[in-house]
Amino acid sequence: MRVRDHVVLSTAGAVLLRHRVGRRIAGPWAASILIDVDHYVWFCVRRRRVSPVAAVRFFNEAQPPQGRATRLLHSPVLPALGVLLGVRRRWALPVAAGIALHIALDAWHEARMDEARAAALRRDDFTCQRCGIRGLDVGTHVWRQPRLLPSFATANVVARCSSCHHAAHANGARPAFEPRQEA
Repeated sequence: MRVRDHVVLSTAGAVLLRHRVGRRIAGPWAASILIDVDHYVWFCVRRRRVSPVAAVRFFNEAQPPQGRATRLLHSPVLPALGVLLGVRRRWALPVAAGIALHIALDAWHEARMDEARAAALRRDDFTCQRCGIRGLDVGTHVWRQPRLLPSFATANVVARCSSCHHAAHANGARPAFEPRQEA
């Protein structure tokens, strides 16, 4: 899930819970957003650059790295440690809850996107909708996405081979074509 989507969802949750929790909502809110610092640290170390803008662009590329090294803080171990620490330090419990929320949102988002990707591949008969190649090299590309909050509509996902997928990201956010529409 994009960082801005996490910010919007976490902020909305914090606003809704603020009347019940008060100022203590700041800890879980901040934790639910700042957990993404692991992506940025990985980028700075691996790319030897200290540019948040470049990091966001890098992780918005066609197939950014998704290994454990880029997601060190995105492990269920971290909120579990927060709960254990919370036994002695009460402030750690809400922070652990914020981290757990972030991890849960990522898992929910990926499951929904996997469904949309699979449906788009079936719809497009595993054929790149730009060059016509068919086969194992064909994946998917989200060619249209709302500015805020993700859309899981299959109509926003199109089959693309690896080369065409990279080309689409090189062209920026604007789609290079309109995918064919079903009759």
